[in-house]
Amino acid sequence: MTQLFDLPTWSQLGSAAMTVLLCGLIGFEREYHDKAAGIRTNVLVGIGSWLFTMVSFYGYRALAGPNSGWDPSRIAAQVVSGIGFIGAGVIFVHRDNVRGLTTAAGIWVSAAIGMAAAANLFSLGILTAFLYFLVVLGVAPLAHRLTRRELHATIRLTYRNGKGSLRSSLLELEQEGFETQVVSSRNVESQSGADSGGMVAVEIRVQGKVTGDMVSSLARISGVKDAELLPEDEE
Repeated sequence: MTQLFDLPTWSQLGSAAMTVLLCGLIGFEREYHDKAAGIRTNVLVGIGSWLFTMVSFYGYRALAGPNSGWDPSRIAAQVVSGIGFIGAGVIFVHRDNVRGLTTAAGIWVSAAIGMAAAANLFSLGILTAFLYFLVVLGVAPLAHRLTRRELHATIRLTYRNGKGSLRSSLLELEQEGFETQVVSSRNVESQSGADSGGMVAVEIRVQGKVTGDMVSSLARISGVKDAELLPEDEE
C-alpha cells in the first residue's frame, strides 16, 4: 500500500538544492545583464522541471505499482516542449533585430538541469551549467568582438545646439548595443553665410551593423534636423 505524505529522501533534497543553485546562477547572470528572465524565472523553471521529472519517474510508478506499463519518459518529454512556450515569451523583434534568444536558451538549459538533477545525473547537470557560463561569458563575447570588429559605419548628424540632441542620440545608440565615437564636429552655416541658428554637424563612428530604421529613429529625436548614414567611401 502506498504510503501517504512521504518525506523526501536526502538524495532528493540534494538534487533539489543543486537545481536551485545551478539555475539560480544562470538566472543571476541573466539578471546581472539586465535581461527579462532573471533568478526567479530560471529557478522556478528548474524546480518545476525537477518536480515533473520526479513525478514521471517515481510518482506514478509508486501509485500504479512496479509492474505497470507506465512509461516514465512521457511527462519528462512534455517538459521539453512545454518550456518552449516560456522561452517564446522573452523573444521579440526590435528594429529588425531578434532579442531574447540567449535568455530563452538559458531557460531551456535551466529546465534541462532540473531534469538531470531529478534523474540523479548530478555530474551532467554541473557540466551543463559550466558549459553555459563558458559559452555566455567566454566564447560569446569573444565571437561577438571578432565578428563586430569589421562592421562599422559613420552617421552624420545635424542638430540644433543646446537641446541635448547629441547626448540623446549617443544614448540611443548605446542602448541598442553600439559602441560610438564622435570623430568630427563643425558648425553649419546657411547658404548666405550666416549661422543657421546654432546648427552643428557631427560624424559619429559606430561599431556594428546600422540599419535604416536606426538612422530614422535618430532623425526623430528632438532638435535633430537630419541623420544620414555615410557610404563607405566617405568614412
